[in-house]
Amino acid sequence: MASQRPFAANTSLGLKLTPSNSPFSRTPRSPNKTRLGLYEDGLSLKKIIGTTVSSPNALDSLPSSRVFAYTAGAAAIVVNLPDSIDRDNIAYSQRFFRARPTAVPLYVGSFPACAPSTPTHTANDGRNRIGNLRDVAIPYSPSTPHTSLDFGDSPSSKTWTSRERIKAATCVSISGDGRYLAVGETGYSPRVLIFALQDASSDVPLAILSEHTFGVRAVAFSPKQNYLASLGTPNDGFLYVWSINQRTGAAKLHSSNKCTSSVKQMIWLGDNIVTVGTRHVKVWRVDNRSVSPVKPKFALDGTPQPAPVIPALKTLTGRNVLLGPLVEATFTAVGAVSEETAIVCSDRGDICLLDDSNGQKLMRLANTGFSITCLAVNMQSRTVKIGGMLGQVKSMSLDDLLTPSTPPESPLSLIEKMSTRNETGLCAMRFAADTLVTIDSKHMIEIVNEDLKLEDERELITPFPAHGGAVLGVIPLAAPNSRNSAFLTWSANGIVVFWDLDGCGQGSLKIEMEQNSIADDDPVNQCQVIRASKDLTFLVSGDRYGVLRVIDPVTQACTFDVRAHLTDIQDIAIWESGDIALIASCGRDRTVQLFQCKSGPWELIQTLEDHAASVCGVFFAENGEKLISCSTDRTIHIRQIVKTEVDGQDMMGAVPVRIITLKASPVSMIPCPGANFVVSLLDRTVATYEISSGRLVASFKATDSDGGEAVVLDALRIGNPGQSGKPTILASISGTDKSVRIYDVVAGSFLDREWGHTAAVTDVALLETTDSDQKTLVSTGSDGTIMIWDLSPRSPDLLESPDFSREESPPKESLSVRPPLRRVLSRAEIAEFQRASPVSTPSGRASPPRTVRRKTSRYGLSTQSPSILPPMPSGSKYLMSASEDSSSRKGSPRNRSRSPPGSPKGRESRRSSLADTRIRTKSNSNLSEFGTLNMATEQACRTLRAYRRKLASSEAVKDELLKELEQELRLTALAVGERSLKSKAITETIMTGLLDQYSSRLVSMFDEKLRLTRTETQGETEEVDTPKTTGALEDTKFAYVERRV
Repeated sequence: MASQRPFAANTSLGLKLTPSNSPFSRTPRSPNKTRLGLYEDGLSLKKIIGTTVSSPNALDSLPSSRVFAYTAGAAAIVVNLPDSIDRDNIAYSQRFFRARPTAVPLYVGSFPACAPSTPTHTANDGRNRIGNLRDVAIPYSPSTPHTSLDFGDSPSSKTWTSRERIKAATCVSISGDGRYLAVGETGYSPRVLIFALQDASSDVPLAILSEHTFGVRAVAFSPKQNYLASLGTPNDGFLYVWSINQRTGAAKLHSSNKCTSSVKQMIWLGDNIVTVGTRHVKVWRVDNRSVSPVKPKFALDGTPQPAPVIPALKTLTGRNVLLGPLVEATFTAVGAVSEETAIVCSDRGDICLLDDSNGQKLMRLANTGFSITCLAVNMQSRTVKIGGMLGQVKSMSLDDLLTPSTPPESPLSLIEKMSTRNETGLCAMRFAADTLVTIDSKHMIEIVNEDLKLEDERELITPFPAHGGAVLGVIPLAAPNSRNSAFLTWSANGIVVFWDLDGCGQGSLKIEMEQNSIADDDPVNQCQVIRASKDLTFLVSGDRYGVLRVIDPVTQACTFDVRAHLTDIQDIAIWESGDIALIASCGRDRTVQLFQCKSGPWELIQTLEDHAASVCGVFFAENGEKLISCSTDRTIHIRQIVKTEVDGQDMMGAVPVRIITLKASPVSMIPCPGANFVVSLLDRTVATYEISSGRLVASFKATDSDGGEAVVLDALRIGNPGQSGKPTILASISGTDKSVRIYDVVAGSFLDREWGHTAAVTDVALLETTDSDQKTLVSTGSDGTIMIWDLSPRSPDLLESPDFSREESPPKESLSVRPPLRRVLSRAEIAEFQRASPVSTPSGRASPPRTVRRKTSRYGLSTQSPSILPPMPSGSKYLMSASEDSSSRKGSPRNRSRSPPGSPKGRESRRSSLADTRIRTKSNSNLSEFGTLNMATEQACRTLRAYRRKLASSEAVKDELLKELEQELRLTALAVGERSLKSKAITETIMTGLLDQYSSRLVSMFDEKLRLTRTETQGETEEVDTPKTTGALEDTKFAYVERRV
């Protein structure tokens, strides 16, 4: 009878760091990683919650100790279990092993004598990778790194290319002596990384093997730890055997061959390799014979003959096993029993024995009755565990199974599965000493202790498992709260899990996700966003169907639910003050919904439809007095929350205050401590705006320290304002390179970035404590993992006396490399200047209204002869003399610089420029007439002319449209006729007024002239014919007026 002790991969009950007792020398910090400012240590991985194990190749263990390893994202995790397991508190340690795409192995100089002295890495394709090793007879060594970049020429801060992006770890293997760990990657140009297990968490491998092209399916150390086998995917099609240096961990290629079958698992059987898969069971012979020295041979005449060249690369020979009646089966699991026998299982439930002692034989032993996915063999207790596709776990005695007598009955009478699951299949199963480790399809790890009794298993409390699918978000929780948690995460199926800072689960709840089964093409509903109140009194969730729910985390009951939006809810904001609580939600239906709760049920108080596209962010600002939302229509709307009293009841609403237009669509928006907010845009910039005025305060490109390619930032999170020179942390994620980044939001400088998620990074949370400088980041990914990062600042003594042995901080940015300062006025601002009033004109004297008038030519006849007309009255706005026009130009306060005397050519060019002046004057006149009736008339005329040309075509026109057009033309003709009559009457009135005005002025002018003439000729002329002169003057006056008219 056996019992189990389950625990989740995402729980850390008493996290302990493994001491670093590695005999290997540690390398200094890589200069690839640039650190800035206070946070010299940058981000360091503290905990990984969840796993990405999907096959038996991604889990391995030591049969002699309680150590096992599994894959999680881009890292391999090694777990050390204590000797005695306390069901109330399991104290275990985690170590993380990963390598950047540009990583360089630790022992670059440890090569065999025949290896090249410089890296000669070429493209890993099927045409040249075997030829370049076999033909030149050069074994592989770590001198051929993953990339051809040197240590100083491979800055990880630069954005990696598509062939150098972060790759998921697919398989692991631990050497039998526990000294080395091998990790295989997937994707294009994958690597096989060899790490030293005596180290603590490391990102510097001992060796990098990069001969595979399209993914590594499995890796396995030989029982004697002298060989490492790596198998590629069917597209890669190669099996390599590497010779391992026991002292340094260096590797060189020993033998290889093609293997294009779909392999499920690979193990070592003594000195041979066994691969099983789809209609495939094959044994590969590894030639480990040493080459003896060849004695020199001589010809008959005594001359020495050249010795034959023995290639250093050997061919790996393999032979298929005859399957017999199981030729159509897919073999899914294999486990070694001895150096010559192994147990092989199939997806049909067959249990077979592979005997390689005297020829290759495959014998069928029994059938379990269910599809087998994994198995584990414990040679100490002589027990075999078998796991099924639906979660079945059965146990049998190895001695009874291998008895050569009559085969056991089928199906076998075996012990039932350890725990009850709802069709949760097992992915991998291993024995770590006497402890059984299992991982299911929901990424839950269970520990089963063989020493416990079966009846005790049901009394154990299973820790909360990791999320069964993609983790969509994380939010911090204020302390204290009812769950004693630091943050919570949620998955697409509505499962919410609460965690403390050490990654220990503190409880979970399930939010109902209604599924629409009306049509097959409807999207599957999932939880999109979750927000929590200050003291965790309620949770607010929004799903893909637009349903908003308010959940009580204590009772897990839904207190309010409503369909607030037609489609996805993109963001939710909560504001609380006393007994009043507000909820604002935004969605893809271009609306913002505002709900209120005031000592009663929740109610909708306003629907805002100001945006023209999907609303992607919303938050409250200025103590709940402002509501700010951003949309993909490139606008940010700022609204004022106002209160009023109607019929004795207090009413609340949001009134538009200001609209900010952006250069690109916003991605994420977050308020700053103070009166500003930060928004990230699709053009890879991060901008800070002032809430009160809406002006742009600052902006910067989301680049790295070395000026690499910028990225788009999402899920912005801002920490508390830095004190005494400390930066204000801006945490974010980037889907461009799947990284977690931190910036100084005030200076706009890059601080650090880290990676680990192999799928999309979905969210990040920044956790801070008020009594220390310790900061913690929590990132989630769609690969189902949760990563906890430490952000530790440097000590003050390091800040005062920097260590010059480390990498120096980059110098202060020079003004010459900064972008030039610009302020481009919009058309609306320019139009304000054109419509400026005389009061706002900054001149010393009052200026006439800015009316555009036709200028009189300087070279006209009016400037060469004195005008006989009197000056116009000051109230007239129809005519103006050339003398007044010129005097106004001369009186301009414009200061001119001294110019050299002009030349005749200059005069000619100046005359020609007068025409340009008139043209510009005309264009300015057209600009001032923009939107007037004259311009509308011209546009209508052009439209009618174009329509007449269009009527000449053979295209048919509907009768209804023709009738409507005829009616509009008739009404337009009547309106134009009435306008013409009014204009004619106005013209006659103006002419009559002009005639009367000039008639009186001319009469007074001639009377004055006559008086002066009489005074000058007094005493010379005795008699003057006054009536005749007056009559002549009257005739001249009317003739002149008639000509002018």
